[in-house]
Amino acid sequence: MREANKDLSDAEADFLAKVSGLKFATSALSFVKVFENAEDSFRAMLLSSNPSNVTEALRFFVKARRFGLPCAAEGPPRSSAVLVISMAAAADPKIVDSAYRLQNLYDAGLGDYVEERRDWATARSAACALQRVARARVDPSSAKYVILDLIAERLVSVARGDWCDDADGGDTDAWFCAAEQAINAIFTISPAPERVSIDILLGHQAGLFGTDDVEVAPGTVATANSLRLSRFFFVLGHIALKLLIYTEVLSSSVRRANAAKTVKKQESASSKGKEKADDDDAGSKEEASSEDEEDDAIEAELGIAAQAEAETERKVAEISENEIVGRGLISLFTPMLLRVVANEDGAYSSPVLMKSATLALCKCMCISKSFCEKHLPLLFSVLAKAPNDDQDLRANIVIALGDLAFRFPNEVEPYTPKIYACLRDKSTRVRRHTLMVLTHLILNDMVKVKGNVCEIALCLQDKEPRIRDMARLLFHELSKRTNSPIYNLLPDIVSQLSQMDIGREAFREIMLFLLAFVKKDKQNEMLMEKLIQRFPKCTSIGQKADLAYCIAQLKVNDRCVKCLNDTFKLYKDALFDEDVLRNFVSVLNKAKKSAKLDGAKEALEELEGKLNEHAAAGLENVKASKKAARAKKRAAKRVARKKDWEESEEEEEEEEETSEPEPEEFDEENQPENRRAKAPPGKGRVGKGRPSRSTRSRRGRGVLS
Repeated sequence: MREANKDLSDAEADFLAKVSGLKFATSALSFVKVFENAEDSFRAMLLSSNPSNVTEALRFFVKARRFGLPCAAEGPPRSSAVLVISMAAAADPKIVDSAYRLQNLYDAGLGDYVEERRDWATARSAACALQRVARARVDPSSAKYVILDLIAERLVSVARGDWCDDADGGDTDAWFCAAEQAINAIFTISPAPERVSIDILLGHQAGLFGTDDVEVAPGTVATANSLRLSRFFFVLGHIALKLLIYTEVLSSSVRRANAAKTVKKQESASSKGKEKADDDDAGSKEEASSEDEEDDAIEAELGIAAQAEAETERKVAEISENEIVGRGLISLFTPMLLRVVANEDGAYSSPVLMKSATLALCKCMCISKSFCEKHLPLLFSVLAKAPNDDQDLRANIVIALGDLAFRFPNEVEPYTPKIYACLRDKSTRVRRHTLMVLTHLILNDMVKVKGNVCEIALCLQDKEPRIRDMARLLFHELSKRTNSPIYNLLPDIVSQLSQMDIGREAFREIMLFLLAFVKKDKQNEMLMEKLIQRFPKCTSIGQKADLAYCIAQLKVNDRCVKCLNDTFKLYKDALFDEDVLRNFVSVLNKAKKSAKLDGAKEALEELEGKLNEHAAAGLENVKASKKAARAKKRAAKRVARKKDWEESEEEEEEEEETSEPEPEEFDEENQPENRRAKAPPGKGRVGKGRPSRSTRSRRGRGVLS
């Protein structure tokens, strides 16, 4: 290239240098543009739970800062930076678990900057980081305890929504995530989270209804802001759920402490026994008796420990069943919550309020079995009456019902068909969530699939690809079980699908997929017999054709051929249909090609002869029945026409009798001959020009006169 440039003039060389510089500048600008466009992707990687993605994103921003790009000069959002700290704390809690670092986290994530800008994303990230800190011990002289106390106060302000703008619905929407994580952090770091929860609820109450000093004028009705009420119900339900979790955590701690205490006593007793054995190897009867007494004491102590553990579990169950939503502070607000959820008079029209109240009710129902059983009808009525455009409410209820079914399966079991009915919802999101919930419950044996499996089978033909794939995955997982659930469910699926108006192609695609899971010969034989037994119960030839198609998809052996011969009378009347005959001929051809059926040639020939004979006879019978039906229809029409003719004659006679004039003075125009002359043509005639009976009677009277 240099040698080529030597032959060029200075002007030409300068021009080529400018062209190269332009190309380089253009490539650099394109690279910078691509680099800048990758900012959103790398910011999303910062929020990933995969450490390698976070590391790669951090490297990107470091390199971008070296180039002086705007995305690095401005830096990622404060919330993302704090969230990265929380992710690092998940791997190593020491990153935030110190007084100095907690102070920095307090200033950056919960300080004045966050309050002034109502930066709920940063507050949420800070609360996530605080959940990696160990619970504080009450020690006023400890710097860590003091800073955690300040942080708890700030978290209470976040949970109460003190910074929220009641006129901005978007601000409340962003607050929900921050409040949830703030309450989680309070139950993690506070030494007495139940007392802090009371302060939060009372603060919401004062913000909604005011204090006791405020008097309402007579004749006026106190009102509350819908967004404030939504925030209150959200906090109410989440605190109730966290109290249940906190109670179970305390119970587990007590059990672990008792177990450790028992193990320690056993170890000390065994060490003492070894020491005594070393001192006196021979031993005496008195020492043996003393050892037996010690063993009896240990066993007695173990029995006491087991009894104490059972008592602890009973108390925990009592607290969760009756105290949290039964007799505690939360129980004072449940009547108001139920009234808003029921919305009988339609006074509560805010979608955010209805979602928040319904979610709070579902969380309270997860706590107490009696509370759940009592209010399940209300929850299903809300699900049924939910507006078509409010798919979020229906989706939330379906997910909550999955949690309730997992916690209280016996109470939710009567309502299982209503959960399956959500698979036909118009919203794709609701159908997808319903199928996810049912898949989880079915695979964990929490819900009975028999009787409602047809609804899941219909999902194999859903318009949404994710729903179809999920339904296929469920059936694949069921096929792996040893008790062959798909084989047991197939007769019900065939029976229910054949009665639905889903189209022949959809039915056959579903059955083709499901019948592929029937692989054992014994199952093929039993299923073929069950399907043939259903032929007399079919109400249409289409249902019989569907059954014949299912039979044609099964594997055939000598016993199947014998079954087809023995039960021939059950399906012979349907062989006139081309589709039915074609499927049975397909079974016959499949049997002829099978090498295992060489010894069943006579049975195959017999079956083939029956099929050919009854197919022709059945077709003639069908033609004869159609001809008889047409003749019967024509006869019925003739009878109906004759009856109408007789009725018309009777009506005319009655009219003639009622319309005869009384004898008055002679009037030439009223004479019968003149009336006949003035009568309009065709009147009084019935049939093909034949005069009616009433006309003939009038003529006779005219002659006599």
